[in-house]
Amino acid sequence: MIRTLLLAAVLTTTALPAFAQEHQGHWFGEGEGNITADLTHVENDIYKISLSTIVPISDQGGGCAGGIDGEVLLDKKGGNFFVENEDYDPKGESSPLNARYCEIGLTFNEDGTLTTEERSGCLYYHGAACGFSGTLEHDAAGL
Repeated sequence: MIRTLLLAAVLTTTALPAFAQEHQGHWFGEGEGNITADLTHVENDIYKISLSTIVPISDQGGGCAGGIDGEVLLDKKGGNFFVENEDYDPKGESSPLNARYCEIGLTFNEDGTLTTEERSGCLYYHGAACGFSGTLEHDAAGL
């Protein structure tokens, strides 16, 4: 009886949806900079996400960097990540610098890559010479 209860407790606390195990972890790639994404499963379809982008300083010009963190709802195909912009002014004119939300689309592709698409309002979180759009691979790809 105790064995059964222990086994049930272990299975309940360790069972994740199959896509949760595939999606969590460190992702890296290129697009509007060198982009990284860290996904950590919280519960059900909720994940913590941390996105960063960097364009190194070079002979062609100055660099650029930025980052954004929060929680996102994901299913096996992906989801949309929204973060409310702190400096949003509802009385001001809507612009890239005055958008209510930063929105980033996340798509898990059949080839195992993750596509990030910056849709709107994210300039507050990075410089003008970089962004969060790109194609990323999981750090466990190819193992």
